[in-house]
Amino acid sequence: MELIILLVVAHFIGDFYLQPKQWVDCRNTNHARSKGLYKHIATHFVLSIFAALLSDLPVFTILLVSLSIAVTHFLADLWKSHQAPTLMSFLIDQLVHIIVILGIAFIVSDITFAQISTSFSNLITLSNAIFVTAYLLVCKPASVLISLALRKHTQHLAEEAGDKGLQAAGAWIGYLERCLTISFIFMGQFAGIAFLVAAKTIFRFGDLTKNNDMKLTEYMMLGTLLSYSIAIFVGWNALYLMRVL
Repeated sequence: MELIILLVVAHFIGDFYLQPKQWVDCRNTNHARSKGLYKHIATHFVLSIFAALLSDLPVFTILLVSLSIAVTHFLADLWKSHQAPTLMSFLIDQLVHIIVILGIAFIVSDITFAQISTSFSNLITLSNAIFVTAYLLVCKPASVLISLALRKHTQHLAEEAGDKGLQAAGAWIGYLERCLTISFIFMGQFAGIAFLVAAKTIFRFGDLTKNNDMKLTEYMMLGTLLSYSIAIFVGWNALYLMRVL
């Protein structure tokens, strides 16, 4: 576990703190001929050596670990240099790096499949299942429910004012506010819910006063109250089930 943590820390330092923008631009422009890419890989190679040294591994193992990370990092970044700079390509790239680090650490640490299976089985509990289900419920299902409940009002306001917002931004705002709400409920930090409501009210206040539209004001209040009501209902019931089951 120590090796995994050290390698992950080394990865994030190398990818986000020791990689200047000009290296990224050079990689995206020149691909395999990029000097910035090779400097970046050399940085990861050195950081991996330091991480492995702190884990007291044999010299040959240290070199093998560092070389494996450097080569796979080169291939992943080379692939990324040919992709559009989207969130998906970023996530895939980071996921590949983390999977490689985990795989190398498991091999070097002689962790057996039985140990991994036992660790995962310890995570599969009824409380954790309720916990995950609560987050799943307040995202897409809750969004669909609110959308259907406000459908008539949404269509009416869209016809009057047109769509002036960012596409899908409202749905993501709803996901985040409901996930944060049930997170505060699980942590017992109910003041955090009040902070969320106050913050959203402040940001929306300018739009409401500028539009001076009672219909829009009531629509936004209804959507907000529905969103928080669903999150609080799911959060409280999830806590109750975790206590009694």
